[in-house]
Amino acid sequence: MAADASTADQIAQCVIDSYRALPKRGKPTSKGPGKEEWTVLAGFVIEDTCPEASERFKCVALGTGLKCLHSEQLRPFGDTVHDSHAEIIARRALVVYLMNQLQQSMTAIPCQKPGTFDLQPDSTKYRFGGEGQLLLHLYTSQCPCGDATVEYLKTAEDDDSGDSNEQPQLKRRRVNDGVIRGHQYFGSLGTLRLKPGRADSIPTLSMSCSDKIARWNAIGVQGSLLAKLIDPIYLSSIVVGDLFNWQSIGRAINQRVANALLGKQLPDGYRANRCTIEQTVVVFERSQTAMKDTIAPKDDVVTADASIYWYSGATSSVALVNGQRQGAKIRRGECQTRKLWPDVCKLALFHKYRELFPPSQEVSTYRQEKDRATEYQAVKACLLESQEFGSWVQCPKEYESFDSKGTSSFGKRHTKTHSLCKRCGNRAFHNQKKTCASCGYPAAKIRSFNWAVKAKRRKTTGTGRMRYLKTVNVRFKNGFREGVRKAATPATKTN
Repeated sequence: MAADASTADQIAQCVIDSYRALPKRGKPTSKGPGKEEWTVLAGFVIEDTCPEASERFKCVALGTGLKCLHSEQLRPFGDTVHDSHAEIIARRALVVYLMNQLQQSMTAIPCQKPGTFDLQPDSTKYRFGGEGQLLLHLYTSQCPCGDATVEYLKTAEDDDSGDSNEQPQLKRRRVNDGVIRGHQYFGSLGTLRLKPGRADSIPTLSMSCSDKIARWNAIGVQGSLLAKLIDPIYLSSIVVGDLFNWQSIGRAINQRVANALLGKQLPDGYRANRCTIEQTVVVFERSQTAMKDTIAPKDDVVTADASIYWYSGATSSVALVNGQRQGAKIRRGECQTRKLWPDVCKLALFHKYRELFPPSQEVSTYRQEKDRATEYQAVKACLLESQEFGSWVQCPKEYESFDSKGTSSFGKRHTKTHSLCKRCGNRAFHNQKKTCASCGYPAAKIRSFNWAVKAKRRKTTGTGRMRYLKTVNVRFKNGFREGVRKAATPATKTN
C-alpha cells in the first residue's frame, strides 16, 4: 500500500506526539547562552488497515540521537549500545516491543493490539500482523546519514568551496578498503560509509544509517535472534523530514539491495524489499533546520549529547549517554549489573530472547545464537558477497562472545604462570622462564639487592628456622668441643 502525502504526515505526527508525551530527561535542552541542542527523531509506526480498527496508526517504538562509540570505546560484555543514532536506537526498541508481543502470543494470553503474532499453519514460526492487515512504517526527522545524504552534502559543499572531490587536509585514520569514512568524497555514490566523525578521530565500526536500513530491506527489521521464531518483517514505507532527496534515498535504500540480490535464490519469506519513500511537511521542533529558524542569528546549534529510546509498554523512556544509561557508573573490565543494562543493548536482548527460547544444555554465546538462524545468515551472506555490500565492516567476534549473563566465553583458562619454588617455597617460580622471582633459583646466590630494603628485612637473620645459629651460644660456652658425649642426666629420686 503506497503512502500518500496525508498518510506520511499522519505517520510523522504520530511519532512526534509520542515523543512530546515523554518526560524531559535526555531531551535536547539549552547548553547556555547562545547554544541550543538539536537531535534527530526516528520512530516505527504500525498501521492497521482493517476498516473496523479503532486506531489506524500507533507509534510502537522511537529513538533520538546522533552519537556512536569509536572502536576503542567498545566493551566485550554487550552491556552498552555501540550505535546511538536515532534510526538504530528506534529499531532496537522495536525489537524489544516485538519480543514482548511474541511472548504474549506464545503464552496464549489474549492480545488484540496491533503487532500481535499468529502461528502459521504447518509451521513453527509466527507471522507478524496475521493475514497482512498490519503495515510497518519508519519515520525519521532527517534523511539517514550515509549514501542517502551525499548529494545534498555535495551541493552544500559546492556552494561553500566549489570543489567537492578535493582531498581533506587533515590526516584521516584508515579503514577497510571500499568503505568511505564519514563526510568525504561526496562524488562517490552508492558506496558504503561509516558513521561520520572528525577527520583525525578514531574510526567507528558502525556503518551508516543508510547502509543499515538498506540491509533491513533484505533481512528484515526483526534481527537474527527473532529470525528463528518469526518470519522476516519488512518496512512498508519510509517517511523523511529534512534533507529529503527522493533519488538519493531510493538509490541508497532500495536500488542497491535490488542490484545485490538480483538473480539470487533466497529462502522462503525473504525478498529484496522495496519500500515507499515519502516526504512529510510536519516539522520536528528540535531538528537542526527548525532550531536554526527559531534562534537568533548570533546563536549556535550543537548536537545533543544524550539519546533516548521508548517502546510501547515501557513505563518510561530511557536516556543514554556514551551508550549507557545516563548517570550510570561502570567499572572498566567488568560487566554492569543487570539493573543498569539498557533494554536495547545486545546483552539485554539476548537475555530476553532466552526467556522466549530456553537454552539447551549447551551454553551458547550471543554470536553462536545468531549464527543458528541459518536462513537469516544465508540471506545476509548473499548480501555481503555482492559488489554493493562486499566491504561491510562487521562487528569483531570478541565483542559478541558473551553469554546471557554478560560473561565473556573464550574457552578454558591456562593462566597459572608461577608455581612453588623448590628452595624458598614461595609461589614465585616462573614456569616458562624457570627462574624464581623471590630467591633467584636455580642461581647459587640468593637473590638480594640493596635497594630492596623491605625484602632484605624479610630474609635477614632470625626470620627462618636458624637450624645452625640457635646452637652457637651453647657451643661457644663449651669451647666448641668435639668428640665429647653429653653427660647423662642423673635420675631424680622418688620417695
